[in-house]
Amino acid sequence: MTSCEKTANETDPVKIIIGKWETIEMGNWPNMEPVEPIGYREFLSDSVLIEYSYQTQEFKYKKYWIDSLLYECFLLENLSTCTLVRRYSFEFFDNNKKLRLDYVDIAALFNTFILKRKD
Repeated sequence: MTSCEKTANETDPVKIIIGKWETIEMGNWPNMEPVEPIGYREFLSDSVLIEYSYQTQEFKYKKYWIDSLLYECFLLENLSTCTLVRRYSFEFFDNNKKLRLDYVDIAALFNTFILKRKD
């Protein structure tokens, strides 16, 4: 069984989210528009989230955790504790190769993001 097949059969979101993801659509569900990826998010097994920008070739580091929601923790400069938490509802689909994220309790221009697993 290949790692792709293992991921496709997995049901635990803590395991499914591990890896690199690119945003391929943005909008307000169900009105979505395709976008060119500007970088990727890499979810590591130790709750570290790395965001990489293709344009600047810079990395940003955050913390995350996932249960019934996905939480991203932002650290503001000169502070070592979690200062802002962004919450998303989530749904894995297309054999766990795609991820839909919807902001929870945030009014934003775009509330929904579709991410695709990066090979």
